Amino acid sequence: MQNILEERVHFGKWDIEFKKKRMIYDGTEIVITDLQWDILEFLMSDSELSFSIKEIAYATNIEVYEAQIYVEELLKTIKEQTGSAIVQKNEERYSFVEITN
Repeated sequence: MQNILEERVHFGKWDIEFKKKRMIYDGTEIVITDLQWDILEFLMSDSELSFSIKEIAYATNIEVYEAQIYVEELLKTIKEQTGSAIVQKNEERYSFVEITN
């Protein structure tokens, strides 16, 4: 997958460094797998769009059932560790939401 994002993104309490694969929320590092990084990067590639599990699976070159597991774990990890849902699910589609508070 081609990285079309900036090397580092900062918004609200979030600081995300793609090259170093570091995601920090309010000073605390959130640890996710390499595949979850690929998914996050894909979702952040266009904050105007939302993606189905099939689209995420295709973009990350994995099976649909694997994408479902990794995306749900990504949502759970981010929500549990930060209380902030920058990856959201709406009607079976997933998107990145820039939360600035």
